Amino acid sequence: MIDTPFYSTERFVERVRGYLRAPGFELVAAHADSTPVGLAFGYALPTNARWWEGLTTPVDEGFTDETGRRTFALNELMVVPEWQGKGVAHALHDALLGGRTEERATLLVREDNASAQTAYARWGWHKVAKLRPYSDAPHFDALVLPLPLGSR
Repeated sequence: MIDTPFYSTERFVERVRGYLRAPGFELVAAHADSTPVGLAFGYALPTNARWWEGLTTPVDEGFTDETGRRTFALNELMVVPEWQGKGVAHALHDALLGGRTEERATLLVREDNASAQTAYARWGWHKVAKLRPYSDAPHFDALVLPLPLGSR
């Protein structure tokens, strides 16, 4: 699956360029000495966000209504393999979301990514739907986390 066009470098760069232009974009990075070992980034979903257009399961009325201040989308959380399992991902997660003022955060995680699914559940995320963000993308589980952190 990882060799599909959706996961190509070109498509990733295209998506990131869009995220960088989004209001409320924020990025945090982790370093060991001067070597980057991980990063996390996302943005506040604007009014009429395209984010929810790929829903493939029903959600409650009003769930997808965005105001520009309601939902923060966590787009990527990445840690280099040799630093995985050492708390870096959780620290990045908390650093990115810790100061957010939105009501909730959302993210997409592959259905078959058991380690990420387990970590997100442990950190308080819950599944709300299935979503396919692009026609060439796989189906993802859409997760939501109440903000501010610790409010659950």
